[in-house]
Amino acid sequence: MKKLTITIILLALVSLGLKAQLTTNASLANIPQESVYLHYNESFLFSGEHLLYKFYSLDNVNRKLSSISKMGYVALVDKEGNTVFKHKVRLTGGSGYGNFFVPTSVPTGSYRLLGYSEWIKNFGKEHFFQSDIYIVNPYQATPDSYLEQPIDSLQPVVSKKSTLMPLNTNVSEVNSTLVSLTVDKSTAGKREKIALNISGINAAANNGSYAISVRKTDSFSAPAQITSGMFYKELLKKGSTKIKVTGNSSKIPELRGETVAGMIRNKETKLPVKDLRVSFSLPGDKYLFKVATSDNQGRFRFILGREYDNATAAIQVLSNDWDLYEISMDEEKIDSEGMEFTDFVLTKEMKDYMLEKSIQNQIENAYQEVKADSIVPASHVQPFYRKFATVYDLDDYTRFNSIQETIVEVVDQVGTRKLDNGNRVFEVRPEIGYTDASLLPMVFVDGLFIKKHEDFMDYSAKKIKTISFSRDKVILGSQLFQGVISFKTIEGGFYDDFFTPHIVNVELFKPQSNKEYFSQEYSEEAKQDRVPDFRHQLLWVPKLDISNGKKEVTFYTSDVVGDYELVLEGFTSTGKPVSVKKKIVVR
Repeated sequence: MKKLTITIILLALVSLGLKAQLTTNASLANIPQESVYLHYNESFLFSGEHLLYKFYSLDNVNRKLSSISKMGYVALVDKEGNTVFKHKVRLTGGSGYGNFFVPTSVPTGSYRLLGYSEWIKNFGKEHFFQSDIYIVNPYQATPDSYLEQPIDSLQPVVSKKSTLMPLNTNVSEVNSTLVSLTVDKSTAGKREKIALNISGINAAANNGSYAISVRKTDSFSAPAQITSGMFYKELLKKGSTKIKVTGNSSKIPELRGETVAGMIRNKETKLPVKDLRVSFSLPGDKYLFKVATSDNQGRFRFILGREYDNATAAIQVLSNDWDLYEISMDEEKIDSEGMEFTDFVLTKEMKDYMLEKSIQNQIENAYQEVKADSIVPASHVQPFYRKFATVYDLDDYTRFNSIQETIVEVVDQVGTRKLDNGNRVFEVRPEIGYTDASLLPMVFVDGLFIKKHEDFMDYSAKKIKTISFSRDKVILGSQLFQGVISFKTIEGGFYDDFFTPHIVNVELFKPQSNKEYFSQEYSEEAKQDRVPDFRHQLLWVPKLDISNGKKEVTFYTSDVVGDYELVLEGFTSTGKPVSVKKKIVVR
């Protein structure tokens, strides 16, 4: 009984915490503004290359890495307002990272790279991080506006100011004394090892957040990239402004984690419906379950405070008259109106270089299997409702055909009964006291929440591997359950084949997976490896850890000769920008 009381109290506190996030606009006005900085590897990209980025969120008041938003957003838009990609990035300590592979479907053109959070939307898109990105697609016809036009000798010559900015190589280093970077050689041969030594001067520098990129510099101009120092100067000028309170349209910061939101409407009247409970189920071995209640505007939101692997969720209205309602999930488009886009011109002199680089990119992508990045598995904290006191492995017992027979003959303290409407339901007997007929258990099959137990009753018990359950009462959101039952099938794919009309399947806008980015290594013997190496990006380390005061990072050059730029960007734990650049030549 004591254990049950503690569980209910803790869940009540969690519920209060969720309500605290749905605070009034007056309270929202007291939350500091955020600003976003993106460190990215390249501003002039070809089809077949990767845009690699590190996301930083800073608090405009104390100018440190922000703890306000747990999710960041990165997008690339074109002149017509079309979104090329939109990523959600999980933030830890105010930073996160991701990447985008430029496919051949993206045409040559000028694009705008954006970085923001849900909270920043309240201050207008002029507060987004914005920067120019140029993309060249040699596999599609290039629009005439990006081609050098022949000069008409009969027309007067009009000087046209170049829209290309100079290469960003003369930007002075910022706070390189706080974080120093040295290379063991500034000139190297093909497939040769280079060692970088990074060290911080104090605890604030050592505990900062940084990223390193080593990439070949192209022989033509590209949009200048904003350094962390330039961003910080603008942040000082801008300061902090108050939220633009606009009634119920204000965006709530994702304080506790990722937010999945939507609205419930009456199917006939199309009016929003309040005070309806809605469940969110992420099936799978590490399943997740949430319950929310719609507000006065019919809106509901689930807060996902942990990582997950699967990207399809099951949404259900927890009401017997579920068929009277319809659910729509939030889908917000990026408003690019008013954004400025710069133009560029591809000249005849660039033709040979573009051809060579395109061939190199094709060869690199052909060998992608041996140079692939590795996905870091999502980390899971087991929620309380997945901790079962009793587990039955049905292989240890006589097999029965039906679920009902199995429950009666094998599983103790769990039963089934028939409701007045004829539907059958499971029940779990409490450890103390009598069974409350008004309370049903929380039932999962391969992690999928089963609201209507009748839908599962006729499933073949011979396909079930284990039955687990706990007998304590459970409160989730505002919903009370008498115990938890979890069925695990032998194949583990119940959700893929199961259909019921009261489940709305939703493809989630899933955060970017954490990765270990590929780093080429060569032994003396392997330098003669017949696998071609045309990497232009020699190194990308988005999570540089110098918490011990120093760090050595090694990488190998490729078969592509030329000038390479090593860039370290980031912020100390006290918010000081750090920008260090080095030049490396490969002969």
